[in-house]
Amino acid sequence: MTTVPAAVTAAPPHYASRMRVFFAGYFIFGGVAVPFFPVWLDARGLSDVEIASIVAIPTIVRVLLTPFAGMFADRAPNRRFAAVTFAVPAAVIFLLAWPATTYWPILLFAGAAFAIWGLALPVAEALALTGVRRFGLDYGRMRLGGSVSFILANLAAGGLLGLFNADAIFWLMAASLAVSVVVSLGLPVTPPALRAVDDTARPVPRPLRFLLAHPGFLALIVVGGLIQASHAVLYSFGSIYWRELGFGGLEIGAFWAIGIVFEVALFMWSGPMVRLFGPFGLLALGGGAATVRWVVMAESPGFIGFAALQALHGLTFGAVYLGNQHAIARAVPEEVTASAQGLFAMVAGILLAATTALAGPLYQSFGKDAFLFMAPIPVVALAILGVYRRFARPEPQA
Repeated sequence: MTTVPAAVTAAPPHYASRMRVFFAGYFIFGGVAVPFFPVWLDARGLSDVEIASIVAIPTIVRVLLTPFAGMFADRAPNRRFAAVTFAVPAAVIFLLAWPATTYWPILLFAGAAFAIWGLALPVAEALALTGVRRFGLDYGRMRLGGSVSFILANLAAGGLLGLFNADAIFWLMAASLAVSVVVSLGLPVTPPALRAVDDTARPVPRPLRFLLAHPGFLALIVVGGLIQASHAVLYSFGSIYWRELGFGGLEIGAFWAIGIVFEVALFMWSGPMVRLFGPFGLLALGGGAATVRWVVMAESPGFIGFAALQALHGLTFGAVYLGNQHAIARAVPEEVTASAQGLFAMVAGILLAATTALAGPLYQSFGKDAFLFMAPIPVVALAILGVYRRFARPEPQA
Protein backbone atom coordinates (compact mmCIF):
# COMPACT_ATOMS: atom_id res chain seq x y z
CA MET A 1 0.00 0.00 0.00
CA THR A 2 1.30 3.42 -0.94
CA THR A 3 1.16 6.10 1.71
CA VAL A 4 1.55 9.79 1.19
CA PRO A 5 3.26 12.01 3.73
CA ALA A 6 1.42 14.89 5.29
CA ALA A 7 1.31 18.26 3.57
CA VAL A 8 2.46 16.92 0.21
CA THR A 9 0.80 19.57 -1.95
CA ALA A 10 -0.51 23.10 -1.87
CA ALA A 11 -3.98 23.57 -0.45
CA PRO A 12 -6.83 24.52 -2.81
CA PRO A 13 -7.35 28.31 -2.97
CA HIS A 14 -8.57 29.89 0.29
CA TYR A 15 -8.95 26.48 1.99
CA ALA A 16 -8.00 27.74 5.46
CA SER A 17 -9.96 30.99 5.18
CA ARG A 18 -13.08 29.10 4.09
CA MET A 19 -12.76 26.81 7.08
CA ARG A 20 -12.35 29.82 9.38
CA VAL A 21 -15.46 31.43 7.93
CA PHE A 22 -17.42 28.20 8.36
CA PHE A 23 -16.54 27.74 12.01
CA ALA A 24 -17.19 31.41 12.76
CA GLY A 25 -20.62 31.29 11.11
CA TYR A 26 -21.61 27.84 12.34
CA PHE A 27 -21.06 28.55 16.03
CA ILE A 28 -23.22 31.68 16.06
CA PHE A 29 -26.22 29.39 16.49
CA GLY A 30 -24.64 27.66 19.47
CA GLY A 31 -23.71 31.01 20.99
CA VAL A 32 -27.37 32.01 20.95
CA ALA A 33 -29.00 28.66 21.66
CA VAL A 34 -26.90 27.30 24.53
CA PRO A 35 -27.57 30.23 26.88
CA PHE A 36 -30.97 31.41 25.69
CA PHE A 37 -32.97 28.61 24.04
CA PRO A 38 -34.16 27.46 27.51
CA VAL A 39 -35.26 31.05 28.19
CA TRP A 40 -37.44 30.98 25.07
CA LEU A 41 -38.88 27.62 26.12
CA ASP A 42 -39.65 29.05 29.56
CA ALA A 43 -41.39 32.02 27.94
CA ARG A 44 -43.54 29.56 25.98
CA GLY A 45 -44.85 28.26 29.29
CA LEU A 46 -43.09 24.90 29.33
CA SER A 47 -42.28 23.28 32.66
CA ASP A 48 -38.74 22.69 33.91
CA VAL A 49 -39.07 18.97 33.15
CA GLU A 50 -40.24 19.70 29.60
CA ILE A 51 -37.43 22.21 29.04
CA ALA A 52 -34.81 19.70 30.17
CA SER A 53 -36.18 16.96 27.95
CA ILE A 54 -36.24 19.24 24.89
CA VAL A 55 -32.59 20.04 25.54
CA ALA A 56 -31.65 16.39 26.21
CA ILE A 57 -33.49 14.43 23.52
CA PRO A 58 -31.83 16.06 20.47
CA THR A 59 -28.44 15.17 21.98
CA ILE A 60 -29.41 11.50 22.14
CA VAL A 61 -30.81 11.59 18.60
CA ARG A 62 -27.66 13.27 17.28
CA VAL A 63 -25.44 10.69 18.96
CA LEU A 64 -27.44 7.86 17.40
CA LEU A 65 -27.44 9.47 13.94
CA THR A 66 -23.78 10.50 13.86
CA PRO A 67 -22.37 7.15 12.60
CA PHE A 68 -24.90 7.07 9.76
CA ALA A 69 -24.25 10.73 8.96
CA GLY A 70 -20.55 9.91 8.75
CA MET A 71 -21.22 7.08 6.32
CA PHE A 72 -23.38 9.42 4.22
CA ALA A 73 -20.63 12.06 4.20
CA ASP A 74 -18.05 9.50 3.09
CA ARG A 75 -20.26 8.48 0.16
CA ALA A 76 -21.46 11.96 -0.82
CA PRO A 77 -19.95 13.69 -3.89
CA ASN A 78 -17.94 15.82 -1.44
CA ARG A 79 -18.11 16.85 2.18
CA ARG A 80 -19.47 20.30 1.37
CA PHE A 81 -22.49 18.60 -0.17
CA ALA A 82 -22.98 16.60 3.04
CA ALA A 83 -22.70 19.68 5.29
CA VAL A 84 -25.25 21.58 3.17
CA THR A 85 -27.55 18.54 3.24
CA PHE A 86 -27.63 18.80 7.04
CA ALA A 87 -27.67 22.61 7.40
CA VAL A 88 -30.57 23.36 5.02
CA PRO A 89 -33.25 21.10 6.55
CA ALA A 90 -32.20 22.18 10.06
CA ALA A 91 -32.86 25.83 9.17
CA VAL A 92 -36.21 25.06 7.51
CA ILE A 93 -37.52 22.68 10.17
CA PHE A 94 -36.68 25.08 12.99
CA LEU A 95 -39.07 27.70 11.53
CA LEU A 96 -41.94 25.25 12.02
CA ALA A 97 -41.47 25.55 15.79
CA TRP A 98 -42.48 29.24 15.80
CA PRO A 99 -46.29 28.79 15.92
CA ALA A 100 -45.99 25.94 18.45
CA THR A 101 -46.96 26.71 22.03
CA THR A 102 -47.08 23.22 23.52
CA TYR A 103 -44.48 20.60 24.32
CA TRP A 104 -44.81 18.00 21.57
CA PRO A 105 -44.65 20.23 18.47
CA ILE A 106 -41.74 22.22 19.95
CA LEU A 107 -39.91 18.99 20.75
CA LEU A 108 -40.58 17.63 17.25
CA PHE A 109 -39.53 20.65 15.21
CA ALA A 110 -36.92 22.37 17.39
CA GLY A 111 -35.50 19.03 18.52
CA ALA A 112 -35.16 17.77 14.95
CA ALA A 113 -33.48 21.03 13.89
CA PHE A 114 -30.94 20.84 16.72
CA ALA A 115 -30.12 17.19 16.02
CA ILE A 116 -29.69 17.67 12.26
CA TRP A 117 -27.70 20.90 12.65
CA GLY A 118 -25.24 19.08 14.89
CA LEU A 119 -24.48 16.54 12.16
CA ALA A 120 -22.76 19.17 9.98
CA LEU A 121 -19.95 19.77 12.47
CA PRO A 122 -18.17 16.38 12.20
CA VAL A 123 -18.21 16.78 8.42
CA ALA A 124 -16.49 20.16 8.67
CA GLU A 125 -14.07 18.83 11.28
CA ALA A 126 -13.06 16.11 8.81
CA LEU A 127 -12.35 18.79 6.19
CA ALA A 128 -10.31 20.80 8.68
CA LEU A 129 -8.26 17.74 9.65
CA THR A 130 -7.66 16.99 5.99
CA GLY A 131 -6.20 20.49 5.75
CA VAL A 132 -3.93 19.77 8.70
CA ARG A 133 -2.81 16.36 7.47
CA ARG A 134 -2.41 17.06 3.76
CA PHE A 135 -1.73 20.77 3.49
CA GLY A 136 0.01 21.53 6.78
CA LEU A 137 -2.65 24.00 7.93
CA ASP A 138 -3.08 25.09 11.56
CA TYR A 139 -6.22 23.53 13.05
CA GLY A 140 -6.32 25.91 16.00
CA ARG A 141 -6.29 28.99 13.79
CA MET A 142 -9.12 27.60 11.68
CA ARG A 143 -11.21 26.67 14.73
CA LEU A 144 -10.56 29.82 16.78
CA GLY A 145 -13.14 31.83 14.85
CA GLY A 146 -15.85 29.54 16.16
CA SER A 147 -14.99 30.36 19.76
CA VAL A 148 -14.87 34.09 19.02
CA SER A 149 -18.25 34.07 17.27
CA PHE A 150 -19.74 32.01 20.11
CA ILE A 151 -18.64 34.69 22.59
CA LEU A 152 -19.97 37.56 20.45
CA ALA A 153 -23.28 35.70 19.97
CA ASN A 154 -23.58 35.28 23.77
CA LEU A 155 -23.25 39.04 24.23
CA ALA A 156 -25.44 40.00 21.26
CA ALA A 157 -28.24 37.64 22.24
CA GLY A 158 -28.08 38.83 25.84
CA GLY A 159 -28.28 42.45 24.74
CA LEU A 160 -31.21 41.66 22.45
CA LEU A 161 -33.02 39.90 25.29
CA GLY A 162 -32.54 43.01 27.41
CA LEU A 163 -34.20 45.17 24.75
CA PHE A 164 -36.98 42.87 23.54
CA ASN A 165 -38.94 39.91 24.84
CA ALA A 166 -37.87 36.26 24.57
CA ASP A 167 -39.45 35.85 21.11
CA ALA A 168 -36.52 37.83 19.71
CA ILE A 169 -34.28 34.92 20.70
CA PHE A 170 -36.19 32.58 18.39
CA TRP A 171 -35.65 34.79 15.38
CA LEU A 172 -32.01 35.31 16.21
CA MET A 173 -31.62 31.53 16.32
CA ALA A 174 -33.44 31.20 13.00
CA ALA A 175 -31.17 33.82 11.44
CA SER A 176 -28.07 32.09 12.78
CA LEU A 177 -29.23 28.78 11.26
CA ALA A 178 -29.50 30.60 7.93
CA VAL A 179 -25.90 31.75 8.44
CA SER A 180 -24.94 28.08 8.95
CA VAL A 181 -26.42 27.31 5.54
CA VAL A 182 -24.50 30.13 3.87
CA VAL A 183 -21.13 29.20 5.38
CA SER A 184 -21.73 25.52 4.54
CA LEU A 185 -22.09 26.50 0.90
CA GLY A 186 -18.67 28.13 1.14
CA LEU A 187 -16.80 25.10 2.47
CA PRO A 188 -13.80 23.99 0.39
CA VAL A 189 -13.90 20.82 -1.68
CA THR A 190 -11.03 18.39 -1.36
CA PRO A 191 -9.68 17.33 -4.77
CA PRO A 192 -11.09 13.86 -5.62
CA ALA A 193 -7.64 12.40 -6.28
CA LEU A 194 -6.42 13.48 -2.86
CA ARG A 195 -9.50 12.07 -1.19
CA ALA A 196 -8.87 8.76 -2.92
CA VAL A 197 -5.28 8.75 -1.65
CA ASP A 198 -6.53 9.36 1.88
CA ASP A 199 -8.95 6.46 1.56
CA THR A 200 -6.32 4.02 0.33
CA ALA A 201 -3.76 5.17 2.91
CA ARG A 202 -6.14 4.72 5.81
CA PRO A 203 -5.10 1.74 7.98
CA VAL A 204 -7.46 -1.19 8.37
CA PRO A 205 -9.32 -0.49 11.61
CA ARG A 206 -9.42 -2.98 14.41
CA PRO A 207 -12.88 -4.19 15.41
CA LEU A 208 -14.79 -2.13 17.99
CA ARG A 209 -14.55 -4.96 20.50
CA PHE A 210 -10.84 -4.14 20.85
CA LEU A 211 -11.78 -0.82 22.46
CA LEU A 212 -14.63 -2.30 24.48
CA ALA A 213 -12.19 -4.83 25.95
CA HIS A 214 -9.72 -2.09 26.94
CA PRO A 215 -10.49 -1.27 30.61
CA GLY A 216 -8.15 1.72 30.74
CA PHE A 217 -9.81 3.33 27.73
CA LEU A 218 -13.29 2.68 29.12
CA ALA A 219 -12.28 4.22 32.45
CA LEU A 220 -10.97 7.35 30.74
CA ILE A 221 -14.06 7.98 28.63
CA VAL A 222 -16.33 7.48 31.64
CA VAL A 223 -14.22 9.89 33.72
CA GLY A 224 -14.35 12.59 31.03
CA GLY A 225 -17.99 11.89 30.22
CA LEU A 226 -19.10 12.18 33.85
CA ILE A 227 -17.34 15.51 34.43
CA GLN A 228 -18.82 16.92 31.23
CA ALA A 229 -22.25 15.55 32.18
CA SER A 230 -22.15 17.44 35.48
CA HIS A 231 -22.70 20.67 33.48
CA ALA A 232 -26.32 19.65 32.80
CA VAL A 233 -28.09 22.00 35.24
CA LEU A 234 -25.95 24.91 34.06
CA TYR A 235 -26.61 24.26 30.38
CA SER A 236 -30.36 23.78 30.87
CA PHE A 237 -31.20 26.28 33.61
CA GLY A 238 -28.20 28.58 34.11
CA SER A 239 -29.75 31.48 32.21
CA ILE A 240 -33.17 30.93 33.77
CA TYR A 241 -31.56 30.88 37.24
CA TRP A 242 -29.69 34.11 36.58
CA ARG A 243 -32.85 35.80 35.29
CA GLU A 244 -34.68 34.74 38.45
CA LEU A 245 -31.91 36.45 40.45
CA GLY A 246 -32.54 39.68 38.54
CA PHE A 247 -29.62 39.69 36.10
CA GLY A 248 -30.29 41.25 32.71
CA GLY A 249 -29.74 39.69 29.32
CA LEU A 250 -26.41 41.42 28.72
CA GLU A 251 -25.10 40.27 32.11
CA ILE A 252 -26.19 36.71 31.39
CA GLY A 253 -24.53 36.84 27.98
CA ALA A 254 -21.38 38.08 29.68
CA PHE A 255 -21.41 35.12 32.09
CA TRP A 256 -21.47 32.68 29.19
CA ALA A 257 -18.85 34.65 27.27
CA ILE A 258 -16.47 34.60 30.26
CA GLY A 259 -16.58 30.80 30.28
CA ILE A 260 -15.64 30.56 26.62
CA VAL A 261 -12.88 33.17 26.96
CA PHE A 262 -11.18 31.10 29.64
CA GLU A 263 -11.74 27.91 27.65
CA VAL A 264 -10.02 29.50 24.65
CA ALA A 265 -7.21 30.76 26.87
CA LEU A 266 -6.58 27.26 28.15
CA PHE A 267 -6.45 25.83 24.64
CA MET A 268 -4.02 28.56 23.59
CA TRP A 269 -1.74 27.43 26.42
CA SER A 270 -2.49 23.75 25.95
CA GLY A 271 1.13 22.73 25.33
CA PRO A 272 2.52 24.14 28.59
CA MET A 273 -0.55 22.88 30.49
CA VAL A 274 -0.06 19.30 29.28
CA ARG A 275 3.65 19.43 30.08
CA LEU A 276 2.98 20.86 33.54
CA PHE A 277 0.08 18.68 34.69
CA GLY A 278 -0.02 15.72 32.28
CA PRO A 279 -3.31 14.30 30.97
CA PHE A 280 -4.34 12.73 34.29
CA GLY A 281 -3.48 15.91 36.17
CA LEU A 282 -5.71 17.94 33.84
CA LEU A 283 -8.58 15.52 34.40
CA ALA A 284 -8.10 15.76 38.17
CA LEU A 285 -7.89 19.56 37.99
CA GLY A 286 -11.09 19.77 35.98
CA GLY A 287 -12.97 17.34 38.22
CA GLY A 288 -11.97 19.20 41.37
CA ALA A 289 -12.91 22.55 39.86
CA ALA A 290 -16.30 21.16 38.78
CA THR A 291 -17.10 20.01 42.31
CA VAL A 292 -16.33 23.47 43.70
CA ARG A 293 -18.17 25.20 40.86
CA TRP A 294 -21.49 23.41 41.38
CA VAL A 295 -21.45 23.77 45.17
CA VAL A 296 -20.83 27.51 45.03
CA MET A 297 -23.31 28.06 42.17
CA ALA A 298 -26.11 27.15 44.59
CA GLU A 299 -24.99 29.91 46.97
CA SER A 300 -25.93 32.82 44.66
CA PRO A 301 -22.55 34.56 45.03
CA GLY A 302 -23.43 37.73 43.10
CA PHE A 303 -22.11 39.09 39.81
CA ILE A 304 -18.40 38.87 40.67
CA GLY A 305 -18.83 35.42 42.17
CA PHE A 306 -20.71 34.07 39.17
CA ALA A 307 -18.12 35.59 36.84
CA ALA A 308 -15.37 33.79 38.77
CA LEU A 309 -17.31 30.53 38.64
CA GLN A 310 -17.77 30.92 34.89
CA ALA A 311 -14.01 31.41 34.56
CA LEU A 312 -13.68 27.88 35.98
CA HIS A 313 -15.18 26.64 32.70
CA GLY A 314 -11.64 26.75 31.37
CA LEU A 315 -10.93 23.87 33.76
CA THR A 316 -14.26 22.04 34.05
CA PHE A 317 -14.62 21.81 30.29
CA GLY A 318 -11.32 22.87 28.70
CA ALA A 319 -8.87 21.00 30.94
CA VAL A 320 -11.07 17.90 30.96
CA TYR A 321 -11.41 17.88 27.18
CA LEU A 322 -7.70 18.43 26.68
CA GLY A 323 -6.76 15.82 29.28
CA ASN A 324 -9.11 13.28 27.73
CA GLN A 325 -7.71 13.77 24.24
CA HIS A 326 -4.12 13.25 25.37
CA ALA A 327 -4.96 10.40 27.75
CA ILE A 328 -6.90 8.51 25.08
CA ALA A 329 -4.13 9.07 22.54
CA ARG A 330 -1.68 7.43 24.94
CA ALA A 331 -4.01 4.61 25.97
CA VAL A 332 -4.93 3.20 22.54
CA PRO A 333 -2.97 2.42 19.33
CA GLU A 334 -2.93 5.08 16.62
CA GLU A 335 -4.97 3.02 14.15
CA VAL A 336 -8.02 3.04 16.44
CA THR A 337 -7.89 6.67 17.59
CA ALA A 338 -10.74 7.72 15.28
CA SER A 339 -12.96 4.96 16.61
CA ALA A 340 -11.89 5.85 20.14
CA GLN A 341 -12.86 9.49 19.64
CA GLY A 342 -16.21 8.45 18.20
CA LEU A 343 -16.91 6.15 21.13
CA PHE A 344 -15.90 8.87 23.60
CA ALA A 345 -18.22 11.37 21.91
CA MET A 346 -21.06 8.85 22.05
CA VAL A 347 -20.55 8.04 25.75
CA ALA A 348 -20.15 11.70 26.70
CA GLY A 349 -23.28 12.63 24.75
CA ILE A 350 -25.37 9.90 26.34
CA LEU A 351 -24.19 10.80 29.86
CA LEU A 352 -24.90 14.50 29.28
CA ALA A 353 -28.34 13.72 27.86
CA ALA A 354 -29.13 11.55 30.90
CA THR A 355 -28.10 14.21 33.43
CA THR A 356 -29.91 16.88 31.41
CA ALA A 357 -33.13 14.86 31.57
CA LEU A 358 -32.57 14.55 35.33
CA ALA A 359 -31.89 18.30 35.63
CA GLY A 360 -35.53 19.17 34.85
CA PRO A 361 -37.12 17.38 37.82
CA LEU A 362 -34.26 18.51 40.06
CA TYR A 363 -34.61 22.19 39.19
CA GLN A 364 -38.39 22.01 39.39
CA SER A 365 -38.21 20.48 42.88
CA PHE A 366 -35.14 22.14 44.37
CA GLY A 367 -34.48 25.31 42.36
CA LYS A 368 -30.91 26.54 42.71
CA ASP A 369 -30.04 23.59 44.97
CA ALA A 370 -30.23 21.40 41.86
CA PHE A 371 -26.60 22.42 41.30
CA LEU A 372 -25.67 20.56 44.49
CA PHE A 373 -26.83 17.30 42.89
CA MET A 374 -24.25 17.83 40.15
CA ALA A 375 -21.32 18.13 42.57
CA PRO A 376 -21.03 14.38 43.42
CA ILE A 377 -20.76 13.45 39.73
CA PRO A 378 -17.18 14.74 39.25
CA VAL A 379 -16.33 13.22 42.66
CA VAL A 380 -17.31 9.81 41.27
CA ALA A 381 -15.22 10.57 38.17
CA LEU A 382 -12.20 11.41 40.32
CA ALA A 383 -12.64 8.17 42.25
CA ILE A 384 -12.63 6.18 39.00
CA LEU A 385 -9.57 8.10 37.85
CA GLY A 386 -7.83 7.31 41.13
CA VAL A 387 -8.53 3.58 40.77
CA TYR A 388 -7.31 3.69 37.19
CA ARG A 389 -4.11 5.47 38.18
CA ARG A 390 -3.58 2.93 40.97
CA PHE A 391 -3.66 -0.06 38.66
CA ALA A 392 -2.54 1.43 35.32
CA ARG A 393 1.01 1.36 34.04
CA PRO A 394 3.03 4.51 34.82
CA GLU A 395 2.01 7.48 32.66
CA PRO A 396 4.50 8.41 29.96
CA GLN A 397 6.14 11.79 30.25
CA ALA A 398 4.32 14.61 28.50
